[in-house]
Amino acid sequence: MGQVDEKPFLRVCEQRFSGQDVALQSARLCSEWQERVGDPRWQPFKIQTCGDKFEEVVDEEDEELKKLSEEWGEDAKKAVKTALEEMNEFNASGRFIVPVLWNFGHGRRATLKEGIAAHVKHQINTLKRKRT
Repeated sequence: MGQVDEKPFLRVCEQRFSGQDVALQSARLCSEWQERVGDPRWQPFKIQTCGDKFEEVVDEEDEELKKLSEEWGEDAKKAVKTALEEMNEFNASGRFIVPVLWNFGHGRRATLKEGIAAHVKHQINTLKRKRT
């Protein structure tokens, strides 16, 4: 959680660059924004009230995010915004990437039950292969 998705950056670089520059520019750009997301000095959040609760949300008016959107498009901004939200939700104090069990079939975090079932299934398949 908290890792910037590379696909939006790759798509926009495919439109702007040609040849081998595409992959290089995309990787460079994505790495640059991953560093910014992990920088604890950059705080693009604002406090919003929801009834009697307070919650931190990404500030759409942040200068860095506006600049990103203008230069590289709304998809790139959305990828960075998603990474910021994930990082703030799972590790706000440390600002580093946190591994999370993921259910790729449903496109969401996996429950503990799903994780255990997948692990047991993998172990059974491994044991079957060892016997044959």
